Amino acid sequence: MASSPSIISLSPASAAFVNARTTTLGPWVLGTFLDCILLGVIFCQTFTFFQTSPHPTSSLQRYYRCLVITVVFLSVLKTSQLMGIVWVQNVAEFANPDVARTLVSKAWFQVSVPLMTGVIGAIVQSFYCLRFYMLSQNWMLCVPIIGAICVGLAGVSLSLASILAGNSQAKVMWLLVHLVAVFVADLLNTAGTIYSLKQRHSGLERTTQLINRLLRLVFESALPPTILATTDLIMTQTLGSKLLWHLFINMALGKVYVLSLLYTLNSINAYRVRDHYSSQEGNSYGGNTHRSRRTNLELVPRVKTDQIFVQTQVSTHISPSNFGPAQTTTSMNDEFKERDDVSSERARYAL
Repeated sequence: MASSPSIISLSPASAAFVNARTTTLGPWVLGTFLDCILLGVIFCQTFTFFQTSPHPTSSLQRYYRCLVITVVFLSVLKTSQLMGIVWVQNVAEFANPDVARTLVSKAWFQVSVPLMTGVIGAIVQSFYCLRFYMLSQNWMLCVPIIGAICVGLAGVSLSLASILAGNSQAKVMWLLVHLVAVFVADLLNTAGTIYSLKQRHSGLERTTQLINRLLRLVFESALPPTILATTDLIMTQTLGSKLLWHLFINMALGKVYVLSLLYTLNSINAYRVRDHYSSQEGNSYGGNTHRSRRTNLELVPRVKTDQIFVQTQVSTHISPSNFGPAQTTTSMNDEFKERDDVSSERARYAL
């Protein structure tokens, strides 16, 4: 015998909320699923970072570690926040849509989701701004980037205030300001870094190869968050009554910024390890000359433009018994190679 369906008396607003559950609840559930998946990727990248990074001996290396710990902590906090939202909407208030439908505009833990994304993005953008400054050594060029980051944070904060005040038009307007500022900051960071790297081209083969690798790294790390931020911007201006679906992208945006940061730092560590083994394989032990090189691939401040920005120690030992014209030619070849090494090491400053 078939049982009769349960009947719950709903107000018109709650009935509309339930009937449109694909739009009112779907973005939160799917966005949380995606956020959890990306958090797992972040954990893997974080493990790689701590496994490959050297023991911190400089303020910059300590800054890297603190930065990673901070963004990973915020990522875990945001995932916990999203899981709590989904639990309240779909479990705790499952039979009370009169409460569930108001959470999106009244509950601080649900309203603040874009703010968490904005804070994580601003931290990562600040890292890229610092990298650009250390390449250009011109703080005036960083002022527009810092301004865009601040405008972005102000925009998402005012959007949150507009949601709590019930002003939907102001919410969309300030969200637009936030996303445009995020896009501008990403664009200026990427364009400035690329320009600074291209200024370091010396025409030497080794330097050119390193510059090309760094340019590829800049594009690979900047492209995903920029694409997601642009998509989020378009969705907020075109979805209309289905505006909540922009949260599906917005929830992932913070995690993608963190992955971009970790990818950059892990690439630095990979270059360091590869150069370490390359220098060992390149040493000559069987004859008259033994050359050893120790290279520090960290970002280090420079004082003058004609200094070598990478700490390098070169020791050469020549056997007196076999010194002759052949060794003179070898020394000249080593000198040209050394010039290429110096140029490429200056390019490594971008790391």
